Amino acid sequence: MRNQGSQPQGASIRLFIIDSSPTDRSTYIQWIQHAASIPLDIQEMETGAQALEACANMSPQCILLDYQLPDMTGLDFLSTLRGSHSLSDTPVIFLTGQANEEIAAQAIKLGVGDFFIKNTLSEEFLWRHIQQAIDQLTTLHRLHALERQSNTILQSSFDGLVVVGTNGLIRFTNPAAEHLFQQTAEELLASPFGYPIVPGQTSEITIGHQHKPSTPVEMRVVPIEWDNEPAWLTSLRDLTERRKAEEERQRHETERQYAQKLESLGVLAGGIAHDFNNLLMAIVARAGLALRSLSPESPARNHLHIIEKSGLRGGELANQMLTFAGQTQLVFQPIDLQQFLKDSQSFLRSTIPRRITLTFNLASDLSAIYGDRSQLRQLLMNIVTNAAEAIGDQDGTICVNTSTLDTSTQDFSQYHIMGDLPCGPCASLNIQDTGKGIKPELIPKIFDPFFSTKFPGRGLGLATLLGLVHGHGAAVAVRSQVGHGTEFWFMFPSSKKPSTQRSPSVTLPMKPSINPTPTKILVVDDEEEVRTACSLILNEIGFDALVAQDGKAGSHLFEQYQDEIALVFLDLTMPNLDGGKLAEVIRGLNPHVPILVSSGYAEEEAMKHFDQSTISAFIQKPFQVEILIAKIQELTSAGKQDKT
Repeated sequence: MRNQGSQPQGASIRLFIIDSSPTDRSTYIQWIQHAASIPLDIQEMETGAQALEACANMSPQCILLDYQLPDMTGLDFLSTLRGSHSLSDTPVIFLTGQANEEIAAQAIKLGVGDFFIKNTLSEEFLWRHIQQAIDQLTTLHRLHALERQSNTILQSSFDGLVVVGTNGLIRFTNPAAEHLFQQTAEELLASPFGYPIVPGQTSEITIGHQHKPSTPVEMRVVPIEWDNEPAWLTSLRDLTERRKAEEERQRHETERQYAQKLESLGVLAGGIAHDFNNLLMAIVARAGLALRSLSPESPARNHLHIIEKSGLRGGELANQMLTFAGQTQLVFQPIDLQQFLKDSQSFLRSTIPRRITLTFNLASDLSAIYGDRSQLRQLLMNIVTNAAEAIGDQDGTICVNTSTLDTSTQDFSQYHIMGDLPCGPCASLNIQDTGKGIKPELIPKIFDPFFSTKFPGRGLGLATLLGLVHGHGAAVAVRSQVGHGTEFWFMFPSSKKPSTQRSPSVTLPMKPSINPTPTKILVVDDEEEVRTACSLILNEIGFDALVAQDGKAGSHLFEQYQDEIALVFLDLTMPNLDGGKLAEVIRGLNPHVPILVSSGYAEEEAMKHFDQSTISAFIQKPFQVEILIAKIQELTSAGKQDKT
């Protein structure tokens, strides 16, 4: 017996060649080694006795067997080999010198896979059948392994598994099922299952016990074949822990509504920073002008009208921040939702990119709702901000609609609803966007604290929103489709009382005006109220104001009047050309002209958008008239000294 393998035995496929002819054995070995692409451990034997001894010591993956051996026939060898359980599956390729149907039939009965006449063999033909035999053995071993694994899974599954015959009697149970029924396998086998079987459906059953509480169980049924007969496989899952978890979740539902609001405060501060630019700037500037020129017939009455409206909205924003910081009390009152949304349009537009279109379709016959203005503004901001972020860097639309809705007739089957729907007619607020949409499986999670599909540090906005909705006795319905956007529908109970509105007051100190030498100052800001207020201030103290609504227009004005401009006063965020890029353009045309930057953001954050060398000074909005005058005087005086 010789070993012809070139690879380590443990890494090779073991092949036995049993043939009385040395020439035939040598030929087969040469053919196989030339054709094989896998490592082989080839063992050659001349007699049946040698082969049987070798099989007892090491199991081959394939046997090439000659019929005529010196000490026995190939059939005798096979008969002895198949008596060994460990070698009962070993594939055998049977070779003979001449065709004999009787020998072939006996060989096949003994498990021979292939039967060939020697003079018909070739290298390619022989190796192909050896490879097929090895593959069949490998597949068979895998099937046996899968069978063992399947049995392990059945026995170790946490779910109870019961096989029920078509006659309704139990044919198999695993330990988990025996635990659920609190009976042994012997007690359960051949006993009636006792529960209705509905294939393909999930149902709930209750398994009763004599001296213990019954067990709620979820049951799934699928048709299978068991011992070559049709049967049903029932999967039984204990729902006890799930029920306990659901009860625990319900107990914490209220607490989750009032989860931490730190993240919402961050969103709030960023969202209203630019709105302060629009609102409080107008309040402070017009108040300063009115205090300088107030008289019974003064046109300052128009300023006071703007102060009243802008001061109200600015006061609400300030109270909103205080409310979420826990420093003020909520004030619930009847609110005209239509007027409230009209007053909020400018505020909402300032919180989203200008490439996004914000539309309002407001019903005129809405009944008043009972709520807190600051919380309603927060609700609006959260939804609109989330919608804008869902739209991303693309153009898109956010639609805000109101209507009177009867929840008893409206179909909400396609919506995920949070809260109790108001009974009968109610005031509804519907907000739709054309953003990316939300996957259906994520919609129930969007109101969970700290759940977010956005960048780190986000995730409490919609959890806070849910608390606001519940605090108003309202409900919210959500539906979304990936690629088509999201729709939020808020239903508020109607209030019988008429709406009211509070108006905070603002008092500013007065200082005498100054009269510098008349010259021009370029004011670049995308908000008309800011441009108008700054122009009035500059005119009052003797400057001629050049105003531009965006960076591009400001660049053209500076090119035209740069020799007459003593100072440039520009905003940070503007369309077409923002403040940072405009400052670079101006510095390229005139490196000495003072540039005063204003922003609703803090100086540290605003200056990230500018080259520090291009900016002369920074003033944060909102600012008082006297502060602006002092800053302008300081910069223009310094500019004159630089020129001299």
